[in-house]
Amino acid sequence: VVDLERIEVLRGPQGTLYGRNSTGGAVNVITAKPAGEFGFKQEFTVGERDLFRSSTSVDTPTYGDFSAKLSFNYGERGGLVKSMYTGGDLGQYDQYAGRIAVRWTPTESLMADYSYDHYDQDSSTMLSQLSYVRPLNVLVGGPFYEQAEAASSADRMEHLPYIDDSKDQTTKIDGHALTFTLDLGEATLKSISSYRELDNRYDSQDFGEFPTDGSSVLTPNFDGTFVPAGTYVPTFTSLSGYNKQEQWSQEFQLIGRLFDDRFGYNMGLYYFHEEGSQADPQEFTIPALFAFGELPAGYQDYLCAGSCFGKTVLLNALDFKYSADADAWAAYGQFDYTLTDRLTAVLGMRWSVDEKSLKLTNEFSDIGLATLEADHSWNHFDPAFTLTYEWTDDLLVYAKYSTGYRSGGYNIRATTVNAFERPANEEEVTSWEIGGKSEWFDNRVRLNGAAFYYEYDDRQVNQFEAGTGGASSIIVNAGASEAKGVELDLTISVTDSALLMLTYGHVEVEYNKFITSVSDPVTGFPEFDANGDAVVADISDTASTISNGPEDTAAMILQYTFPASGIGTFVAQVDASYAGKRTFQAQMNLYDAADSYTLWNARLTLQEIPVAHGELSLALWGRNLGDEEVREYGIDFGVLGYAVNTYKELRSVGADLRYEF
Repeated sequence: VVDLERIEVLRGPQGTLYGRNSTGGAVNVITAKPAGEFGFKQEFTVGERDLFRSSTSVDTPTYGDFSAKLSFNYGERGGLVKSMYTGGDLGQYDQYAGRIAVRWTPTESLMADYSYDHYDQDSSTMLSQLSYVRPLNVLVGGPFYEQAEAASSADRMEHLPYIDDSKDQTTKIDGHALTFTLDLGEATLKSISSYRELDNRYDSQDFGEFPTDGSSVLTPNFDGTFVPAGTYVPTFTSLSGYNKQEQWSQEFQLIGRLFDDRFGYNMGLYYFHEEGSQADPQEFTIPALFAFGELPAGYQDYLCAGSCFGKTVLLNALDFKYSADADAWAAYGQFDYTLTDRLTAVLGMRWSVDEKSLKLTNEFSDIGLATLEADHSWNHFDPAFTLTYEWTDDLLVYAKYSTGYRSGGYNIRATTVNAFERPANEEEVTSWEIGGKSEWFDNRVRLNGAAFYYEYDDRQVNQFEAGTGGASSIIVNAGASEAKGVELDLTISVTDSALLMLTYGHVEVEYNKFITSVSDPVTGFPEFDANGDAVVADISDTASTISNGPEDTAAMILQYTFPASGIGTFVAQVDASYAGKRTFQAQMNLYDAADSYTLWNARLTLQEIPVAHGELSLALWGRNLGDEEVREYGIDFGVLGYAVNTYKELRSVGADLRYEF
């Protein structure tokens, strides 16, 4: 992201103006437009782990009807951990991004904005750490799993078992956007067109690898041969794959006000098209006893060269590739009317239609190699209604009712036919919210708060699956669930120099019905009934209610501005953020959950440094000063026998230099 103007965070379902799959909220990233006069800004950042970043922005003067803004970013960083085999960096990257924005104003009523942006990154993604290896897999899997257990830890490790320490992943993104704005007097007509494409390629994406002894890891040829001694075999890896995606959208908006500005409207038509494909060949290990347990004894002994106990087999899914198309249409309108000088009503409506089609080729664990296809469509109507009342000039209260919709879809990374053919239903949410925004004591205190209650129908939840057909995350519907909570933010201008900001959020989730296939988080195995069929049951009493979101979050910022001096003005800031415990899956979360944490940061800025022209500032900063080991994401591979986690960066310090005129 280059040259930001601002970021808007809209909380709660945005079923009207931002209705496509926005059941939880929307984040609007607004880039700066050409200013029409010459301007220049340059920023440099240096920090630990060889961090370097340069950001340049230039505004051109207006030439005739045209003005432009040019931006360029370059950044690089060394690794966050080391390879236990080579000592090389893991997690390093270098990246650059550029953007050009052009504004054309041929008449007073017509304006056109065009922008093009490009992003390019080379990186190492080998950062996943083995956090736990199941004892049963160690017992029956032999030397390979013994090495994995020795290289695992529930705490963050500085050296990880990866042989490849190169930047073997490349990502390129290109985007175009064109907006026409026509002023019709009391109304404005907009046309918003955009196109974006992604190309991501990688040599491998591993979760750790270990050398073989030549007599305990069987090849995937099913002929009883062993992987040669000294070969590095992965626990699980995606081999030399790619991700490609392109999308374009077209939106028409009509915005205006009537009746002496008492009535306002924003109406539009929206279309979105997307095409994506991925090749994700996989190799992974599993105890041979698990993989060949259903085979006749003689055949099993032949494959395992005498006994499967203490041996591991290297399996693969080399034909794992898929593609998908999606189309979305919507018609929407939002209308506000000032009923009295203090009371305003807002009514919103949106009709959405989504169509999806896909194709998957995989070595399915239940039918073998096959290509499956599917398509489906979903539609939904989402209303919203808000009443706002300005109790005083400094106090506004509101009540809001809204609904949100997330389209259904197929599990395109499924490893069984059943998982593929069972699409996730659309997720529907109904929200009630009351709150207020206020300022007190001559605007020295600002207090905002909200209380909300959500009802979900068919809430979509991630569920990880792994077995002899590979591993993937699938989406399942949690049936009926609800969430309730509060959010508060307080800003106090303690003095003319001191500023304090506090925020707090609390949410409680409850599943009323969550029917899905059942797995044992301790053993990692799916549960089967007496007939050998997978158990499907209501897990609402045991499923995690903090999946990807903790119950409690809080943040604090304390800022103090010192009196100006001959060398400039010092501004000191300390901030902290807290998040409670959370899990990454609803079921399989025993060994990869993230504990609660508090992160402390600090920044000392010297601004308004005297220079002949423009403005110059220098800042020293420190992040995660407590050196907290924070799990960022985790996956439990279930029957494969291990859980992995990635971690946020540890403590880092650095400096920023900024000049602009």
